This record gives sequence, structure tokens and C-alpha cells, in this order.
Amino acid sequence: MAAIRRATPDGAHSNMPTLCPACGRTIQEIDPKICPFCGALMVAINSTETRALDQSEMDEDSVTRLGTSHFGRTMLLIEVAEAGDKFLFDPEKVETLVLGRRDPFSGDLPDIDLEKFDALDQGVSRRHATIVRRGTSLQIVDSGTPNGSFLNGQRLIPDQPRILRDGDQVRLGKLVLQISFIESNDARAT
Repeated sequence: MAAIRRATPDGAHSNMPTLCPACGRTIQEIDPKICPFCGALMVAINSTETRALDQSEMDEDSVTRLGTSHFGRTMLLIEVAEAGDKFLFDPEKVETLVLGRRDPFSGDLPDIDLEKFDALDQGVSRRHATIVRRGTSLQIVDSGTPNGSFLNGQRLIPDQPRILRDGDQVRLGKLVLQISFIESNDARAT
């Protein structure tokens, strides 16, 4: 089999195949991004990309909390657990709320920007998860992120909605959010 021409950093082409740094196998592709044998990344990770957490950072003891899932005359309160910062929304006006962090290249902001809570190092993606309204309940949907979204300690399956209930704990990477439905008389929505 003939070697495939490969672009070098100076723009020239080389006939040299690429070796995977993880498994050591020879890859016969031009500029491979992922090793077809072991799945290892073949490109340098930019510091603006979401940091992948190792398993020890993702393990967490969690107690399942069950509460009401219908909001009625209440407000949705999302609290960043360790920071104490709060986001307040009228659930009847919510169609979708994107949770994530600012995109440093485009400047796009999610509806709930978690950047100031060290989101990059906490493993939060730019469009990590979405809260959607279905009838009189709110659901959370993971966007297929590398570090995952967790509801009360259980990892969410990407693109499969799960109902949010009063008292739920949502974890995006390592960043923990507390979900509450509070009386609408108690606060003003953002």
C-alpha cells in the first residue's frame, strides 16, 4: 500500500504515515483527527476547549431527591451550589434555556452563562445542557457533552429529556446547580 501524502506544519506535503501516540499503530490518512484503532485524539487540545474530567473527578455520592415537577404558580430558581448565585425564571415564559459558558471565538452567550463560576475548569461545555418546557413541567436535556450532565447523581443520556423536580441537583461536569420551585410572591424573575 502506498503512503498517503501528509501536510507538514510548513504547508508542504509528506508521504510519511502518522503514528498514534496512544496505541502506536500506523494511520494511513491525511491529518487524522482521531485514531481509527483506539479512538485517541490526534490533535492538540486548545485551552478554550472543555477539559475532559477523569473518572475520580466525576464520582459523587448523591441522594435522589424527589419533589413536584409541575410548577403552577411558582418560579424556577437555579442556584450555583458553592457560589450561592441564583438565576430566577418564570417557568410559564420558558421555552428553552441553554446552560453553558460564553463561546470565546464567536462571543455567543447561553441563556444561563456559567463562565464566572470557573466553568471551563469545571468541565462545562459552551452549550452543555438545555431546560425545555413541556406542558406544566420542565425537562433537562444533555447536549452530548464529553463531561456529561447529571440529575441527582445519574448521568443523563444525551438528547433524552428528564423531568426537573423541586429539590433536584443538576451537575454539569463538576459544577453543581440546585433546582427549586419557589412561590412567585417570593421573588422576581429574570
